Amino acid sequence: MARRWTLLILSIASSACGDDPTEPAGPDLSHLSLYPTRYATVVGYGVELVVTARDLEGTELAGFVPSYTSSNSAVVRIEADRTITAVGPGTTTVRGSAGGQTAEVTVYVGAASYDLETLGPPRVLTSNYIDLSRIERISRFRSAIGHHYAFSPDEPCRSMKHYYQPLLESDWTTVDIYAPATGMVGLTSEGSDYKVSVLPREMPWLQVVIFHVNPDPHIVRGAWVEAGDHVGKHARQNTMSDIAMSLGPVEEGRLLSYFETMTDDVFAEYQARGVASREAATITKAERDADPVPCQAQSAFPEQGTIENWLYLN
Repeated sequence: MARRWTLLILSIASSACGDDPTEPAGPDLSHLSLYPTRYATVVGYGVELVVTARDLEGTELAGFVPSYTSSNSAVVRIEADRTITAVGPGTTTVRGSAGGQTAEVTVYVGAASYDLETLGPPRVLTSNYIDLSRIERISRFRSAIGHHYAFSPDEPCRSMKHYYQPLLESDWTTVDIYAPATGMVGLTSEGSDYKVSVLPREMPWLQVVIFHVNPDPHIVRGAWVEAGDHVGKHARQNTMSDIAMSLGPVEEGRLLSYFETMTDDVFAEYQARGVASREAATITKAERDADPVPCQAQSAFPEQGTIENWLYLN
């Protein structure tokens, strides 16, 4: 199975300007900036930045690369060709310098893998991603609701994410969507709406994906959000909101339940709506294997099995 977990990578239209990372690059500048100004990634990946540089006349210089330094070379290393590589967990400041101007980026680097069996679920999502007061029911992990969503051949014909169905009598396009964690945003067009992903600062090897979002104007690729920030509205009246999360890249997108990754404070909101336990939100692999359902690609499940697929909120 091909890897489905991908880090947010921003294109940079630039080329190396010499081998000495401390040597000033190019002409005198009136402006130098780097985007994003905060960046989350994992060990082994490059840090890809968008550079904007203008000369003294204000003309933007295409393909410009400044000289870089890292405040902690054990976290981020500057290569001889001025590429930037995450080499160890931690936080560092990368500074770009050229033509009398400087700009900085704070880089948060996580380990390349996560030992789920030893450490248990990574409970790092500190805010509910949706206005729960607007939600009537939630599909269980490995349900037969929606379509097949599983990356492992050992998990056939099951939905390893959660669908959130708003109250039927309400306008679903007014349901608010929020950042479930502090981190870096990814944005992918999905027909008439978008998938919004977040790489959490505290654990960037966990990728959180929220489907069918009409994003706010400031929610763009590479944006930084704080947990609880408003990111948009649910996009459609005829499609439920859904959320998925995966470990990677070493784990090649091992899928987890949202209920495994939310903090106790967030789960308390569900307890207040009648959800007895985190486990109630999950159909186990053994249960689903014993009650298989057919499926085909992105088509809706033709059957829903005999196991209860929904959590009903009070």
